[in-house]
Amino acid sequence: MGATVMQPTSATSKQAGFTLLELIVGLTVGAILLTAIYATFVGVSQTQRRVETVLDRTATWRFITETIRLDLARLKTTSIFSGSEEEFEAEFFRGIEEESVRVRYVWEDSQLTRTAGDSILVVDLPEGYQQPAFTYELDGQWEGTTDALPNGIELQIATPRGALTRVFVLEFDPKVESEEGSG
Repeated sequence: MGATVMQPTSATSKQAGFTLLELIVGLTVGAILLTAIYATFVGVSQTQRRVETVLDRTATWRFITETIRLDLARLKTTSIFSGSEEEFEAEFFRGIEEESVRVRYVWEDSQLTRTAGDSILVVDLPEGYQQPAFTYELDGQWEGTTDALPNGIELQIATPRGALTRVFVLEFDPKVESEEGSG
């Protein structure tokens, strides 16, 4: 039985594995790539959260202003109206038969409550929105209170970056229509 002869190794023979130096370099390059990928992922996640927050705030603001706009479109020159900075109440008309409905908007802290008959809608303003207020245009002047149907209504809210304002100009001039109706 023959003995197995081992082949001598030399610098010119082929290597069958990695050297320690190659392994360290490979791990370092891999760690750098993983760190860059992780940093990118974290940055994208934070950006996505900020965008979602802005979109949520914008959607809430748009919903509030669109709801008010739709209600104000139902006012008539004969509508009963009273308002202050914190709230307003008006008589709106809906449907073909123009059924009279009392609608009330009330700000409490950063929450808007809309009551129309038996229906109640509560909308919370996004975090950081504060000091909501209504003002009313009467005879070219903006007032904080009124017991008469205004020509326009302004909604203003302080935001973390400034103020948002939305002005609703009523689709008719109460004075003109009442003069036309009396003649």
